[in-house]
Amino acid sequence: MGISTFVLFRQGESISASDLLKNIRKISINYGLYFSNNYDEYDETGKLKFCTIYISDIPFEESYSRQIPWNLYDEPYKFQTVDFNWDDSKSQYFKALVSEDFYENEDLLFKILYGILKIYPSAEVWIEDNWFYTIEDLEKIKNKPLDNEWCYKNPIDL
Repeated sequence: MGISTFVLFRQGESISASDLLKNIRKISINYGLYFSNNYDEYDETGKLKFCTIYISDIPFEESYSRQIPWNLYDEPYKFQTVDFNWDDSKSQYFKALVSEDFYENEDLLFKILYGILKIYPSAEVWIEDNWFYTIEDLEKIKNKPLDNEWCYKNPIDL
């Protein structure tokens, strides 16, 4: 299907890439997920600017189709700022985490996003449509039997 997920922070309010990476590792441990990263980019001062991570709920060698790859960025980073004409706040956002395709892994996506937004409740999730998911939206979803179509629906309708 080719849909990506974006974890957004208001421009100037994002979390450092190294702190975000550290907390995603903790989330993976707490939720019994498998975590790996294989590429890191640092600036001239040694500060983490970018990395690629992989998260799965089964060992990677058992199924590569069950993992979700993510790119993690440190603000500022070229081409990672976005705004939305449908967003009434008129805010600029920084795309701190960007997943690659998660199709058929919607339950795993929910688990990861819920863990991230529990730690960073000011973050918002955008999944290529005209709405955001907040921690409040994810709490509502969590309190019901999981509908794997959750991420294709406007949170107002959930």
